[in-house]
Amino acid sequence: MQGFPSLAAMRGAKRFFPGYRLRRGTPNDGDALLRVHQRAILTLGRRIYSDAQLESWASGNTAERYGAAMIEEEEIFEVAVNRKAGVVAFCSRKDHEVRGLYVDPDWARLGIGRLLLQRAEAAIKAMGHHRVSIGASLVGLPFYESQGYRVLRHRHWKTGGGLFIPAAEMEKQLRQSGRRAAQHSAAG
Repeated sequence: MQGFPSLAAMRGAKRFFPGYRLRRGTPNDGDALLRVHQRAILTLGRRIYSDAQLESWASGNTAERYGAAMIEEEEIFEVAVNRKAGVVAFCSRKDHEVRGLYVDPDWARLGIGRLLLQRAEAAIKAMGHHRVSIGASLVGLPFYESQGYRVLRHRHWKTGGGLFIPAAEMEKQLRQSGRRAAQHSAAG
């Protein structure tokens, strides 16, 4: 009797995906968010950053930090949850800023990050903002550019472990709805 194909073998299989559901993150998700965050940094980041930079970036986070961000800073988290694997991705936002978008490496390149980003953009637009800002690592830069973001400036970001890593400040202008755009054109 053969076993089930691996997740990697199932990539792109229409009958398998979506193998997750989206929901609002809660402080109880802290351990899972930390796991996804660290796995994404330490695995996907290896293409760009040194081991020392990755270790520094991944350090300093705690499960409690995510709950504090939700409660004290009013940061909104949306998570993708698989029935067996648990949380496999998350996106956090506040005001007009996407503060974090991380996908577990086993679930990367399946469209989950794109969907979470699109949902964050829609929520930001619904709040009346006309642009989205992101502080992006060099790992995420090509993804964000493919989603219509442009680099405002390159900078160095101080990691939780104290080392600086190259990163970029990015922005995307949100399109106004047809009716609103027509009103602005008529007024201008």
